[in-house]
Amino acid sequence: MMRPIRRGLVALAVVGSMTLLASCAVFSPKTTNENYDAADGVTANLGEIVARDLLVVGSKGEQGLLSGAIVNNGTDDASVTITAKGQPQPVTVSLPGGALVTLGNGEDQTNVVVGNLTVEAGSMLDVTISTPTGGQVVTPVPVLPAEGPFATVTPTAD
Repeated sequence: MMRPIRRGLVALAVVGSMTLLASCAVFSPKTTNENYDAADGVTANLGEIVARDLLVVGSKGEQGLLSGAIVNNGTDDASVTITAKGQPQPVTVSLPGGALVTLGNGEDQTNVVVGNLTVEAGSMLDVTISTPTGGQVVTPVPVLPAEGPFATVTPTAD
């Protein structure tokens, strides 16, 4: 049989530990309130134009492929130009208002080839995204090797 003093101390310890554990959330930031890139790629904002999950797949000295998506959050049509060091020529993408265009090597995707990559996989490559009305933004984009989930992400002939 437990003594009343000991029972009181146990109850106090239980209540105290529950209060302490519950207060942990006070010191932890709510990550759902933070904007962050939850994928391998990065985000670039240019007014109503948003590029999401941008990454380049390839190896230094070879062709790479820009993968991701571009969204026009506005109601007006937009023209987006994408350039990167080593890219044979800038690629211009037409985006109707409210539209999304995916970048990659799929049938319904826009192929943005970065020729002669100047950085190793695991590095960052500056990609410039511009619009006539929104100006331009230079975004460091990760370069990933064409292996694992990216093994089939390679440039295709136009």
